[in-house]
Amino acid sequence: MVMDIFERSQAARTSILNKLKQQVEGADYSKLPAEKGFCYPQLPVADMLENFVEHLQANHAQVISVSAENVYQVAINQLRERGIEKLLCGKGSVLAEPLQATLDSAPEQTLKLSIYDSHLADCKQEMFYDMPASISSSRWLIAETGTLVLWPSASEPRTLSLIPPVHIVVAYASTLHANFATLIHNNQWQAQMPTNVLLISGPSKTADIQQTLAFGAHGPKELIVLLVNDLI
Repeated sequence: MVMDIFERSQAARTSILNKLKQQVEGADYSKLPAEKGFCYPQLPVADMLENFVEHLQANHAQVISVSAENVYQVAINQLRERGIEKLLCGKGSVLAEPLQATLDSAPEQTLKLSIYDSHLADCKQEMFYDMPASISSSRWLIAETGTLVLWPSASEPRTLSLIPPVHIVVAYASTLHANFATLIHNNQWQAQMPTNVLLISGPSKTADIQQTLAFGAHGPKELIVLLVNDLI
């Protein structure tokens, strides 16, 4: 009985596939309309940078223009304004050393820099209940959608951008690309993809059935982008 049902199921499956194959084999593709490739508009870099900022701000991210010299002090000031006294940074991150140097230069600073150098399973309690903010760097920027592209690594794991309520990202204007397609093409993603890439266009948000928007439901409720215009 069981074998009979299985055989009938296989026969039905084969019949359906054969019909589909016949339709494909007999199709006249010359009748299909010609596809037109989409050409992205070529914008000046200044306009692309403006679009990038506008899209991020429209998605409730805070964008602050900074210089390469004061980026770390601005990050510290933003946390001080929020009453935050602990900041998480990845072990081996390019941001860790200059951040600590900035803190050491002002002994009155109460902010403590915590280095993330363990597995999440070993520090869940601290990460979810005692880590108010984190900082990481972006690898590229996308002007068309106002997107930060983070490239997780052992020195800056994706945990930094997923758990603490406040996420600070240091971004450089020189890494700006017009759109996602150009970014992939120019940087040969097919040859160097990590296990995951993070595309961030604002703080975490969700909406219920009544369309009430809430921030911080599945990640940081605040995104602070420190934008260094190194194109000047």
